[in-house]
Amino acid sequence: MIPLHPFAIALFAVMPVQAPAQAPATETACVALLLPSVEGVDDATAVATSVRSIFESYLTGPSLKSILLDARLASQANIEAKQKDCTTILTVSVTRKAGNYGPSKLSSVARAAGTTAAYVPIPTYGGAVAAGAARGGAEAVADVAYNTHAKDEVTMTYKVVSADGATLLAPKTISAKAKSNGEDLMTPLIAKASEAVAGTVVK
Repeated sequence: MIPLHPFAIALFAVMPVQAPAQAPATETACVALLLPSVEGVDDATAVATSVRSIFESYLTGPSLKSILLDARLASQANIEAKQKDCTTILTVSVTRKAGNYGPSKLSSVARAAGTTAAYVPIPTYGGAVAAGAARGGAEAVADVAYNTHAKDEVTMTYKVVSADGATLLAPKTISAKAKSNGEDLMTPLIAKASEAVAGTVVK
């Protein structure tokens, strides 16, 4: 072994020790949620609020967050989204059509929490906040499911745009028809739409 020269030893002693490079922080994508348009139910606002709450629970994760917009007009929503630094906007419309049974419209009176819980998805990320948003806002969807009859149909159309008007995800329409009474049609549609939205927003 060749001994080091005293000068080399002194040089090593004064050389700064560099800390290992840290990986850059992962940027969290954001999607702003407009209040959906809902047809075919008595209390459209309650169902729309419920649908949006479930979307919020799905569109929450380590690389994705969602915020709620207060504005109802598209032009105002664009401004609000920019102010909240969340310039990707999800627009959703839902139509429920009755089958051969029951009234043409469904009531959306909130039911007891025990009944509601059967129709609410359990968020896999976001802890108590996401879980609370899902369970606290899903009563109307649970009530629609409770009153659903076989052959009833729910159709959902959704799209993702930027606050500047650019189309990020072209309008897509999905639907489901009940095979039995009491079937929850909306939550599976929301889950399917959320997968497509997340794939578009998180890149």
